[in-house]
Amino acid sequence: MSGLASKSEILLPTSVAEAPQHHEWKATIGLGGSTAIVVGSMLGIGIFLNPPIVASHVPNAGWFLGVWVIGGLMAFFGALSYGELGSMYPQAGGDYVFLKEAYGRPLAFLFGWAALSATFSGSIATTALGLGQYYIAPFIGAWFFEPFFTLGPLRASPLTLTAVGLIFLFTVINMLGISFSAVIQSLVSYTPFVVLAVAAVWSLIMIKDPGISASATEAAAAAPPTTGGGGGGIGLGQLGLAMLPVFFAYSGWNSAAYIGSEIKNAKRTLPLALIFGIGLIVILYLLLNSLFIRGTSVEAVASVGNVGLVAAERSFGDWGAPLFTLLTGIAIIGGLNSTILIGPRIYYSMARDGLLFKTVGTLCPRRGTPKHGLLIQAVWASVLVHLGGFETILNYTTLMIVVLSSLTVGGLFILRRKRPDQPRGFRVPLYPLVPLLYIAMSVFLIVILSLESQRQIVAAALMIALGLAGYAVFSRLERRRKPATLS
Repeated sequence: MSGLASKSEILLPTSVAEAPQHHEWKATIGLGGSTAIVVGSMLGIGIFLNPPIVASHVPNAGWFLGVWVIGGLMAFFGALSYGELGSMYPQAGGDYVFLKEAYGRPLAFLFGWAALSATFSGSIATTALGLGQYYIAPFIGAWFFEPFFTLGPLRASPLTLTAVGLIFLFTVINMLGISFSAVIQSLVSYTPFVVLAVAAVWSLIMIKDPGISASATEAAAAAPPTTGGGGGGIGLGQLGLAMLPVFFAYSGWNSAAYIGSEIKNAKRTLPLALIFGIGLIVILYLLLNSLFIRGTSVEAVASVGNVGLVAAERSFGDWGAPLFTLLTGIAIIGGLNSTILIGPRIYYSMARDGLLFKTVGTLCPRRGTPKHGLLIQAVWASVLVHLGGFETILNYTTLMIVVLSSLTVGGLFILRRKRPDQPRGFRVPLYPLVPLLYIAMSVFLIVILSLESQRQIVAAALMIALGLAGYAVFSRLERRRKPATLS
């Protein structure tokens, strides 16, 4: 066997020699499943916790709803751009593949390294902790939070162990195959979406005053005015600060691009999944925010911590809060499952290019899943669960995420010139206006982020430096491995 392997490695490129046919991705996900991944990635706790933050930076209800429209347009413009890129390269990896084709391997590695070290793994850790803290701890008691082991920054408690258990539970589910995982994703994405949408429409039509309670409104009237100020105008700085939590609430709109190899007829289905998924979420977010703001003021919304819970109690009485809690719990599970599913597709593509450990670039022969990437991601996310202050790491990577996504969209201009004959199942309408608008909005957010905290610039620069150092290490290992293989 070893002799045959050596010959195949000499005759074939590394990416082919290391990928027997039974290790290739299988296209089993249709439009419904891929759209569910987009919906599940976007729909989470952000829509219920972020509106008060948005309200604190805008002067009136019109601007409150307006920034959610702007955020939806930004996601939609990005989706149209990613739709063309995904139809050109319907492969596992999404941004990693697009950045590699447009700019080269160093920038692509930087994105993949950030995904593994902080953004994807960190998101998994925070989501699992949130599930344990808000949906399990209330039934157990205060001891659930008490650490029983401490070593430096590491703190182990029943909460962290529960989070680790949730991470590995959904990691195992994703190891069982993409078809099974897609069914689970559809259930946990569409169920809360449909119920929330119906409940919001019913409340807006049937209930006279489904907004914030009168007591909250009175308290807001006595409080100092929000930073958005009065009147109808809003400064660029306040608009940017209002847009940041909206951007976070819409994040995940590009998730279907990471599983292009597993989508049926991906050149057509992938762009449609992005467009349909974002369209559904934009409609839901506007319905919910209309419900939150109806019959009250932005000051009242800004004074409430969990505006979704308050609106549910106001609209549906005693059973509103349990229903809301159940639906948000299911939505968060959908976000956890989709993030666990997506990440290893990035690491797989990196490993196939020799920029990560070789085993990460293999698939389970029986299930066709990237089990090694799933395990590495689960282990690192579990470490982050036990590290104090890791949410700060995620906040510091936000700047780099926005920068890299704008570079990905900018890559569309490069690939239109570089690869004009590359087959495309979809082309961006109103090109080049659509990608230019997305880039302009991204630059605006980058400026606001930079002005808000200089530490984010330093942290992003540090992450870039570490990422480039990692690229140098793996590139050197790859160069050493190739001569050894040929010998």
